[in-house]
Amino acid sequence: MPRLDRPVSLAEQVADQLRRRIADGEFPIGALLPTEHELSRELGVSRNSVREGLRSLVHAGLLGARAGYGTFVVATSDLAPALARRLARDRADDVAEVRLVLEREAARLAALRATPPQVQALRDALAARRTATDGREYAAADIAFHQLLLEASGNRLLAELHRGAGGVEQGLLGVVMTETHPATVVPGLPAVDAAHEALADAIAARDPAAACAAAEHMVRLINEQNALETTGEPPRGTN
Repeated sequence: MPRLDRPVSLAEQVADQLRRRIADGEFPIGALLPTEHELSRELGVSRNSVREGLRSLVHAGLLGARAGYGTFVVATSDLAPALARRLARDRADDVAEVRLVLEREAARLAALRATPPQVQALRDALAARRTATDGREYAAADIAFHQLLLEASGNRLLAELHRGAGGVEQGLLGVVMTETHPATVVPGLPAVDAAHEALADAIAARDPAAACAAAEHMVRLINEQNALETTGEPPRGTN
């Protein structure tokens, strides 16, 4: 006998509709979704169906949820969450190397493709980093810089891979976490800040080789800082 297809529940229909709308760009990375009540009224289904649909997308890694903040987009497809789950099982050194490759390629492409408004937006994000008065402002500006860098690369797949490797969306989650508990100390080291500036300068100068070098230097400094804070030892290959 032929296999009968399983009926699609209302919750699954809600999830599918939201998945398509996210993929189409209606809800970009970081965007808050409408409330359960609003979605229930808009989609013509019960709040229970909406709640289950949202829960399935949170479980899949496309959405995040924070009490008192709401439900927000952390990925535009299943690619980034799937990659993030895989990298969570890999060695920290291997993950750091993957992030380095992605950031370096994004920088190279941005040096070739960035428009004048995109270059100015990168400058503005760096200015916001410099003038940040607390950790929340600093993190938001830093996340904006890397989002703009990936947008300037002109490669949406590269941006999605970068998010899956623990790039933009992890920082976004950090900002959401500090919405009600902002840090009083601005993170960052002068060398890391200088590396960001050098990267923006290379992109503005349309110099892909310099952009690659600046991105590699920046990511290595960040990896070293993270490794020292976590293990007390520098990552492999930094000596």
